[in-house]
This record gives sequence, C-alpha cells and structure tokens, in this order.
Amino acid sequence: MVAGDGTSYGSTGLHKYIYEADTHKRISILGYQARKVSMKKDLKNEKRGGMYWKGTQAYPSVTQILSVIDKPTLRHWYGRQVFYAMLANPNLSEKQAMSAPYEISSKAKDRGSTVHSIVEAFENGNKVKLTSIPTEYRGYAKAFYRWVEQMKITILQHERTIFSEQHKYAGTLDLVVQMGEEKPPKLYVIDVKTGKDIYSEAFMQIAAYRAALAESKLNVQGVGVILLGKEGEYKFEAMEDTEVKFNGFLACKKIWEALNEEMLRKVAYFV
Repeated sequence: MVAGDGTSYGSTGLHKYIYEADTHKRISILGYQARKVSMKKDLKNEKRGGMYWKGTQAYPSVTQILSVIDKPTLRHWYGRQVFYAMLANPNLSEKQAMSAPYEISSKAKDRGSTVHSIVEAFENGNKVKLTSIPTEYRGYAKAFYRWVEQMKITILQHERTIFSEQHKYAGTLDLVVQMGEEKPPKLYVIDVKTGKDIYSEAFMQIAAYRAALAESKLNVQGVGVILLGKEGEYKFEAMEDTEVKFNGFLACKKIWEALNEEMLRKVAYFV
C-alpha cells in the first residue's frame, strides 16, 4: 500500500468539468455527461437485459457472466449491514432493515461513477484540482494521480466497449495504458476499483477483455487492477499470464448459459 501525503495538485481546462452535488451527494461532471450524450451511437449504449447488442445479435456482458460466482464475503457483508441497521434503530420494520445494504451499495455506485469521471477528465488532459472535488471523494482522486505518477502511466483508451465474436461476449473495459518507460512500451488492460480489496474474479474479468482485444488485433502484455483508497492510498496488482483466468471465465460462461438457456433461446443466441 502507498500512503497519501496530502500533495496538492494543479489543474488545466477545468471550465469544461463543473461539479454538482445533489441531496444524495452524487457527483456528476457536467462536461463528461455532455460528452456521454454525444456518444449515443457508441455500441456500449446498446445494452439491455445484461447483454450488449449488435442489431439482433446478443452478447452477454462479462460482468453478467461472472455473476454466477458465489460471493460468500458479500453475503456476510449483507447480513452485517442488516444487523447494524437494527442496532442503530430497533424500531425499523423488516423491509427497512433489509433495504439498508442496498442504500450503502447505491452510495458505492455513486462513488465509482464519480471516480470514473475523474479518470475520464484526466485522460482528456484535465487533472482535476483536488480542492474542487468533494472531500469524501478527494482521496480516491489523489490515489489515482499518485498511481499514474509512480507507475509512469500513459492512458491510451478509456471506457472502450469490446466484443468477442469467437466466444460471443462483450464488455466495457476501464483503461488500456502504457506502463513504465520500457522500449518497446508494455500495454496493460486496467480495471479501476474503489471497494474493499482486489478479488480473484477481477482478473477473470480483465482476462476476458484482453482476449477480446486480441481478436481486434490489439495485443497487450498484461492486465492489472488498481484499488483506490479513500485516504489517498492505493493497491495495485498485475499479471501477464492470464490463460488460467480466461479459462475460468469461459467456464463461468458455460454455467451462465445453462442457467439462462430459455432466455437465450428466445433471443436466438445459440443460432
């Protein structure tokens, strides 16, 4: 882990990235949102029912496929949140107590969206000034900037939607980066996380992205996960040999297809 040091960062071109906070403290970068509106023809917007679409052809999403993996840690976390909610307020109804984990999960999604907006701004040459970011998200931005600086990262692609025609799946990767100063440069597919830790299935996810990129003739040398911390710290793990992780992903895909056979036949997925 790398500790945050309170370093102050400058900014350029911030007039395009204006922050707003609503009553749920959900942050949106207006410049980024406007850019998303202009991307309506992008294939990543052709997504419904947990699948991406090209015309009438369905491609299950990578994250939907990996949802078949049992997550005992998540079940334990869910139970604890219900217990904590009842401790804080014994008068809660069953419905109110059971909804507590979802309220926390919603806040986590808001946090993730905000962090990805900061990454998007950085890719476009706008290093957002830390003092312009609400305090609760500031550490994540600081962690990302420190990772970029210390690992000598050059962002090449961000939020790219990719399709595997060979295996019939699709997904939207976070980053393709050049890492280090080696010649020739090494390219990595990176997934950005803001959760509790880095879990093994994250590498199955980006191994799938890597394989789909290879089909489009973009070969990368490895994959990595950057876990950003709220205090400005980060944790980074990378690997170059992803064959076992990709085979694990394909095994999950077979299980997902078997569990969703009826739906997939209705959309002519197996044709």
